[in-house]
Amino acid sequence: HKRRISDGDTDNLVPQYKVPDGPPPVMIVTLKRRTACSGDKKIVKYEFASVDGSPLPSFDAGAHIDVTPVPQFIRQYSLCSDPADTSTYCIGVLREDAGRGGSTRLHKMLREGKPVLISRPRNHFPLAEEANKSILLAGGIGITPLIAMAHTLHAQGKEFVFYYKARTRAGAGFIDDLEHFPWADKVKLYFSDENRLDVNDVLHQYQRGNHLYTCGPAESMDAVFASAINLGWHEDALHREYFTAPDTSELESHPFRLTLKRSAVEIEVPTHKKATEALQEAGYPVNTKCSDGLCGVCATEYLKGDVDHRDFVLSKDQRKHKIILCCSRAAQANGDIVLDL
Repeated sequence: HKRRISDGDTDNLVPQYKVPDGPPPVMIVTLKRRTACSGDKKIVKYEFASVDGSPLPSFDAGAHIDVTPVPQFIRQYSLCSDPADTSTYCIGVLREDAGRGGSTRLHKMLREGKPVLISRPRNHFPLAEEANKSILLAGGIGITPLIAMAHTLHAQGKEFVFYYKARTRAGAGFIDDLEHFPWADKVKLYFSDENRLDVNDVLHQYQRGNHLYTCGPAESMDAVFASAINLGWHEDALHREYFTAPDTSELESHPFRLTLKRSAVEIEVPTHKKATEALQEAGYPVNTKCSDGLCGVCATEYLKGDVDHRDFVLSKDQRKHKIILCCSRAAQANGDIVLDL
């Protein structure tokens, strides 16, 4: 950059802004309705509608949206409404009194009739079209994406069972909805203080073509996956979605190199920096959002390299050619990852 300035070569020195092709990534909607949907009132269902009443963009079961009630405050929430009905988007939010304050602030800020900025739906947790039977296993507020999945599976006439476990009946969300959905006969409820669920009972009759989808606390999903693997489930038949990133502070980080193939540039990434930070400092920024490996915004194609994948969003197949730059690194010290940039 400095050399080009000193040489007087300033043509296209700064990339010119170009309006991206396709529809805008965000939109203004109206909060149509908010309804407490748990006995303890801590889980609230929010229903968004377009400002002019027109249908919202279509989405597939498992999709999520970004919700931005005020600038600099963005949270991702799974859609729990029926994908066949785009008159509204529905999300469920648990008020976590002992959390970092985000859910509490959201409950205070979102009021009926208020305009809200949201993103178009994105999906990192899709249904497998080839499944001949789907087992939906929800824990706590993790029920939200699985409700949308059940709607789709019911509409397609596919076999599925919906297991919902929570600590208490009062703390469980969407119980009234579950009892009135057209697929209510598929639902099995378990509460720790009444009838605790034994995951092995759910998973022990695995047959090829069965697929498992789970969403809930990270430790709970880890236990479900471990049980499934022990019972012979194929790894490709197991699907999960994280709401928060598990603690990865104990993972060892090595210095490594990023080679930008199309730009013919090499960038060193020290131990204490993320790849996204090194790219930004070198003048090659990539879009980021969560910085925890959950949203997938900074996913980038890589052409070569041994990658230590630390994200919670890419599938096994996607990891063969994509890297989440906000968290993943080279697997070995001084390794080289070649990016298609």
